[in-house]
Amino acid sequence: MARSEGRRVRLRDVAERAGVSVGSASQAFGRPELVSEHVRVRVLEAAEALGYPGPDPAARRLRTGRAGAIGLIFAERLRYAFTDPAQPPFLSGVAGAMREAPTGLLLIPDSRYRDEAARTVREAAVDGFIVYSTPRNDPRVEAAIARRLPVVTVDQPRGVATSFVGIDDRAAARSAARHLRELGHQRVAVLSFITALDPPKAALELDLSVERLEGYREGLGEAWDTTRVRTCRPNAPEPAREATLELLGEVDPPTAILAMSDTLAFGALEAAAELGVPVPAELSLVGFDDTPAARLTTPALTTVAQPQEEKGRLAAEWLIEDIERGEGSGRRQAILPTELVVRDSTAPPKRRG
Repeated sequence: MARSEGRRVRLRDVAERAGVSVGSASQAFGRPELVSEHVRVRVLEAAEALGYPGPDPAARRLRTGRAGAIGLIFAERLRYAFTDPAQPPFLSGVAGAMREAPTGLLLIPDSRYRDEAARTVREAAVDGFIVYSTPRNDPRVEAAIARRLPVVTVDQPRGVATSFVGIDDRAAARSAARHLRELGHQRVAVLSFITALDPPKAALELDLSVERLEGYREGLGEAWDTTRVRTCRPNAPEPAREATLELLGEVDPPTAILAMSDTLAFGALEAAAELGVPVPAELSLVGFDDTPAARLTTPALTTVAQPQEEKGRLAAEWLIEDIERGEGSGRRQAILPTELVVRDSTAPPKRRG
């Protein structure tokens, strides 16, 4: 039987062709575990023969109250999510937690048109949101919270009225700085992320950057020098390379560099090699993240390891649990452990002759 001209094929037509009830046909699509394999195959074959695409998602939402998807709001443009080495492990963790859940994922990246992006959040057909490392006062986050759906925040912003998964960025950065001080370094530079979007208004402050800078300051103590802090944007090797070339060209160059990411540290390594400055004999270097490439550089990079995949897994698990319950389970918080991984890129400073 072919599709009737001008008439949309309905689930009832599929059920009739398959010789099953409408309820069984519906379960074959939405709850296949409730019907036998024989019935499921008959229904799918009938649907293919009739050109039936499946139940109307809008009708399903009206019937179940569920959209069947979660939204992921993140700080950067979409392309960055696939090029920054720290983000794929996080996304892998989210995907792992969603493996057994019948739900999809809607990516909501940043945009220069933030009010339009906030409208996307307000209109998105999702059952909840993961907020991943976004600035304070981001209108997309405010729109997500206003919808009164389950929301889990990862990394930043801090202090919002949602569940939170992250690390103690200040303590992690402090441990990296103390490592250099214990080695004897006194002239230490910092390659930093930006601390706010759209300066000088600074309304969109990045808590993570502020916390790490404060941790570096605490860990360096009297060796802290704001004139040796360089802001690198974007989080990519080239801005870090340029900043490091400038630092190493000074009359009294740093003997060590703290980088807020392994990616920035890689740029610093490139600059040192370009100038013939041996690492760690004349320049020690500490990264952040412990990405897979950190152990493959020459020398292998000393860095702060953080559980990116675990962040994604836990955030998605919490969100799915709250969606299944139909209500929030209170504001939960998980501060995951970090570890300073000492490899070959740090050593005591070379004594002046």
